Amino acid sequence: MSSPLRQRRWWPPLLLAATVLAALALGALLRSTVAGAAIALALGLAVQQLVPGHRTARDPTSAEVPLPTPPRAAAPAAIAGVAAPRELDVAGHGAHTDDLTGLANRRALHQRLETALAEPGARAALVLLDVDAFKDVNDTLGHHAGDRVLRLVAQRLEHVAIEADLLARVGGDEFAVLLTGDGADDANAIGRRVRTLLEAPLDVEGLAIRLGANIGIALAPRHATDATGLARRADVAMHLAKTQRTGIEVYAPERDRHSPARLALTSQLHGAIDGGQLEVHFQPQADTRTGAVTGAEALVRWRHPEHGLMPPAAFLPLAERAGLMGPLALMVLDEAMAACASWRADGHDLTVAVNLSVTNLMDPDLPAEIAALLAERELDAAHLELEITEDVVMADAVGPIGVLHELKELGVRLSLDDFGTGYSSMAYLKHLAVDALKIDRSFVRDMAESAEDAAIVRSIVALAHALDLTVVAEGVASSRAWFAVRDAGCDLGQGYQIGRPMPAPAFGDWLATRSGRAA
Repeated sequence: MSSPLRQRRWWPPLLLAATVLAALALGALLRSTVAGAAIALALGLAVQQLVPGHRTARDPTSAEVPLPTPPRAAAPAAIAGVAAPRELDVAGHGAHTDDLTGLANRRALHQRLETALAEPGARAALVLLDVDAFKDVNDTLGHHAGDRVLRLVAQRLEHVAIEADLLARVGGDEFAVLLTGDGADDANAIGRRVRTLLEAPLDVEGLAIRLGANIGIALAPRHATDATGLARRADVAMHLAKTQRTGIEVYAPERDRHSPARLALTSQLHGAIDGGQLEVHFQPQADTRTGAVTGAEALVRWRHPEHGLMPPAAFLPLAERAGLMGPLALMVLDEAMAACASWRADGHDLTVAVNLSVTNLMDPDLPAEIAALLAERELDAAHLELEITEDVVMADAVGPIGVLHELKELGVRLSLDDFGTGYSSMAYLKHLAVDALKIDRSFVRDMAESAEDAAIVRSIVALAHALDLTVVAEGVASSRAWFAVRDAGCDLGQGYQIGRPMPAPAFGDWLATRSGRAA
């Protein structure tokens, strides 16, 4: 026996055909084919309205097979005391499903997160990812290719995250994996598997396309106890993975510029500058030919009452956003000049180097303030070196360049830090009026083992010496690196092989001990 659906599939066309034949017969009786056709069309349209789901080929919204649409069966209600099955790629229909991939959508993810976190002692991990290079595919091959990529990514996620409580596409090229209970412990492993799987080539338009993923992970209750907070922190971690090019990042409050912890640190930093919590440490620089110490770089640290000794990377970005770089730089300059004057009074012919940011160099009062500090410490300007980075050039502002020229007229030495890591080094080198180049540690670190790094360093040295510039090699952390930079022609070396950063009193003791050994 044929099914009711099959029977319903055929009777509307038969009814329509019978109606047309009857109308044509009536037209013949009226001796008017035109009238018969008109009556047929009118009756056919009337019948079409009586048959739900049926459209003629003239209807531009019709499907390829004009089937009537059967009513959707209602989802069975959950039975009390029986857990609902876990949903991986479907979280209901309509408002809870992504039309393109069939995965859950953002709304479904939020609802599931709220449900999961409402349980006493709830544990969860949200793995948020965006597809690397997706925009290139979309712009180059078109949106249809981009849609295919998203569907293929969804399929791969289903294979790699079978333990997931929920998979979702949350918008654009962003996807989410929700892990609950003990599964939250697998978040890092899931993230690594997702990256590996997405790096395998996809067949799109006959091209083997390799993608990647930037993944952020947030854990509950460690990072948040509510759905909105957990999603925001996973998003922060994902964007950090993208900007830092690390691939995978777990949320860290100290790296979240909008977190309450960072807000508290920013507030505390105001008092730390005036309260003496910031310390200036000094790392020695030595002549690569003789080994003699010729100077030191001043490096600021924050001795926080709760977090201990914090490196500059942990708080300088906060100072930059809070507008504190001016007073912080003046504090470091003052202590550095005082230390240098003390060393020189003890018979050590040393210079001191201090780092300045673009923000500092945009202050037109900086040259006058430095001149006043030099006079107060009775230190010759030639004994102070100011380190700048290529950000000064990339800022494309007249102000910093003008301030640099004023500092040069004052007699202060200038050096270009982290040379070789930016794009503007060669093009703008002659415009910065610097006296020295500091080769970035990324080239120095592996010189002894890498012929390419050694060749790069030798090329920089040749360029610098042709321009009558001093070359400082940063990151000299071993005796092999020391001999490598010496053989490459670097004038000065700086790194753990010579000495670690030390507070001013310890640096003075270190100098005295070193001088005693030399004697």
